[in-house]
Amino acid sequence: MTGASIRIRRGIVATLMAAVASFCGISSAGAYEMLPAASLKTNQFDYEYVEPTNPVHRPLYEALKKMQILEKFQEFFSPLRFPVRIKLKVKGCDGVVNAYFWEDAIQVCYEYLDWVMQQAPKSEKLGLTPRDALIGPTVDVFLHEAGHAVVEVLEIPFFGREEDVADYFASYVLLQFAKDDARRLILGASFLSGKEASDEQGKAPEMRILADTHGLPAQRFYSRLCMAYGFDKELFGDVVEMGYLPQSRARNCRYEYQTNETAFKALIMPYIDPDLMKSMKAKRWFQFESSAAPGAASMK
Repeated sequence: MTGASIRIRRGIVATLMAAVASFCGISSAGAYEMLPAASLKTNQFDYEYVEPTNPVHRPLYEALKKMQILEKFQEFFSPLRFPVRIKLKVKGCDGVVNAYFWEDAIQVCYEYLDWVMQQAPKSEKLGLTPRDALIGPTVDVFLHEAGHAVVEVLEIPFFGREEDVADYFASYVLLQFAKDDARRLILGASFLSGKEASDEQGKAPEMRILADTHGLPAQRFYSRLCMAYGFDKELFGDVVEMGYLPQSRARNCRYEYQTNETAFKALIMPYIDPDLMKSMKAKRWFQFESSAAPGAASMK
């Protein structure tokens, strides 16, 4: 297609979009605007370890406090500029395996973390250690709920389901860590969704499950791997070579990653303090047991 043809085509598209906007009553007055800078502050996260009522969760409660898991997330999220304070909370949920953002609080249930522990492999599987399979999903769930906080509190516009946006937010942030850490975190988080997908293999899903706001485990598994492969096809090339990510999906993954990166930089980066973010990226956050080198992927 010639340059002139491209300009003509873009002109036609712009005219059509303007016509649609006019027809729908959309004006520039309704365009997205950032929240006022004066209302935004960094270091807006508090935390709370809610004492469990179920004695089964007592060891987990004590371990989380000893590891200072919430203090670490408080520091990690400090570059975000929010107009309100957000609480990081771990709590019992009366037997419900869940995590959610509600009433300005990221709330992760002891039941969810206990379930993650039960799903982790008991021994190393092709480079993925039990520790990786615990750290990855734990970091992922806090980032996922932080994604909800970002789009809801900061009123970030988006198309599609908010759950998908939160997934993409979490995956994008995981990939910004040092390469070896990013690989371990992605593979660890993918192990969990991959195991869920494998457990459901061959079972006909109930209709109500298809109505859920979340994607199916297999969809979330492939979307996360696609983001990772699109980010760095050398670092994550083995997920394609070993058949975890089909070639039919892999060929468009660079575009998928770039689309999400463009949206993140345009809509979310303005709410992140660049100096604080730089200091957070320079810090070593994880202590993994051994290197999960490319070629050693195992996720289900």
